[in-house]
Amino acid sequence: MKTNNQSITNEQQTTLERYKKPLTVYASECHKLMTNPQKLKDELSQTTKTWLKEEAVAQVLGLRKIVVTRPIIKGLVCEGKSIELYNQVMHTNYMKNETTIDKHGFRGTPDLITNEGIVEIKTSWDATTFPFFKEDVWKRIKKAGYDWQCRVYMMLFDIDKAVVSYCLVDTPQTDLLLDRWDNTTLHRFDGIVDAKKRVSLSQVIERDHAIEQQMREQYMVANSYYQSYLEELYNK
Repeated sequence: MKTNNQSITNEQQTTLERYKKPLTVYASECHKLMTNPQKLKDELSQTTKTWLKEEAVAQVLGLRKIVVTRPIIKGLVCEGKSIELYNQVMHTNYMKNETTIDKHGFRGTPDLITNEGIVEIKTSWDATTFPFFKEDVWKRIKKAGYDWQCRVYMMLFDIDKAVVSYCLVDTPQTDLLLDRWDNTTLHRFDGIVDAKKRVSLSQVIERDHAIEQQMREQYMVANSYYQSYLEELYNK
């Protein structure tokens, strides 16, 4: 016969197992997973561990930090306009991709799936944050981790090439995005700046199966840490 203490323990274990779901790495977060540790002996970087702890808190307690900035809002609101601008300049007619794939613990929904490969659309906040020159495009991509984002997409969708397209479109005149202190000349381009000058493409990112293997191996290590963080937090 089971004692009350055993029943409570079994119930707690069942609840814990419900919380201990595998880690999901969204494509936009892959750079956090793949950050190199400062010490060779360390399995994961402090950046990666901090991110995993935040994910554990969100999973167990439902507490997640949500960052909402004006550039982020513009990116969401103006994504369609940026795709239109890309199609105009590239003489294409691609539609926004709505398919999401989960595989190997990774999840992703690329913006465009074209005949040439994946195109990830990035909407710049204003003229000062748009990379007009090629050398600046790649610097921004590496700093933001968009190259890792594209690698997740290529792995998930079995596609060999990807590019990042920065687009510069008008910022909507709303209180949510612009106030009286903003210089509107840095946010208005239609009919003023030629469309071709408002699209900057990255170099082609080639698929690399060896790097994908490293991503999957890193995921296994990170998921192990993540599960231990879930258990520690739940039992605290």
